[in-house]
Amino acid sequence: MLFSAVILSNTKSQSIFDMTLHCIESMIEAEKENSNIKFEVLLIESNKQIHDSPFKFPENVKVIIPTEDFNFHAFLNIGIKAATGEFVGLFNNDLIFKKDWFTEILKVKQQHPKVQSFCPVDYDAKFTPKSFFEGNPYLFGYKVRRHIVGWCIIAEKSMFDKTGLLDERFSFFYADDEYSLLLQKYGKKHVVVANSEVSHLESKVSKELEKKKSAFFDDVVIPEKDIPKYIFTEQNRWMLERKKLLQGHIIFHKKWGSPKTVAIKSKIGRTFIKNGLGFLNKYFM
Repeated sequence: MLFSAVILSNTKSQSIFDMTLHCIESMIEAEKENSNIKFEVLLIESNKQIHDSPFKFPENVKVIIPTEDFNFHAFLNIGIKAATGEFVGLFNNDLIFKKDWFTEILKVKQQHPKVQSFCPVDYDAKFTPKSFFEGNPYLFGYKVRRHIVGWCIIAEKSMFDKTGLLDERFSFFYADDEYSLLLQKYGKKHVVVANSEVSHLESKVSKELEKKKSAFFDDVVIPEKDIPKYIFTEQNRWMLERKKLLQGHIIFHKKWGSPKTVAIKSKIGRTFIKNGLGFLNKYFM
């Protein structure tokens, strides 16, 4: 079985290069005892001068340099389209994979052949302590940060034939929420697997962005008429200062509706999926 790992990176320093290399090595090393699993590594690289830099990745890593500026979903789509494996992993470059991480996912796949979307778990994350599973080997669900962790999603490539590729209007913010609703719209179950462990290091790249504040506060002009009224409430007013996040929220709102509408749609959608009627979701979500 061929697994295509799509890894996003912006290799601007030795520390980021080392982190990405460690991510790739741990992914492969953790499955070395399962000879049936082969890996294809597709590195979607934001550093357009990477080939002129001292950072040289191994021959088993295919480096793809998009011509456009960074867009989270667009870059993942480039990897999905280039992937030739039966399964595709959509990964950050700040991950450390634990023993048998993919083997454990395949065990769940064997029990539930129709499931096509999976996530591992990071027990160091505050949203998924070991008590979260309550002794269960896996859990179905769509909650972002609990069932769906956008830094490490595993899916059968054929799933995207049904759902279509990721919506490239979501360049960063609300990408996880978008994926959750995409699955629900097309009646696709999602599973987080208790024995599939991956540590998320909370990327050095993300920390650099946070220091610059550019990820949140770039000068984006948003007409007031486009901002939903509920943003101006005391509870949500903080978004007004985070222009890029607000921009993502507006895109999400226009596609899926207000938080209240999304909650209602999701509740109905999950009920339909649970009762084998998930095919109806595409008509109202």
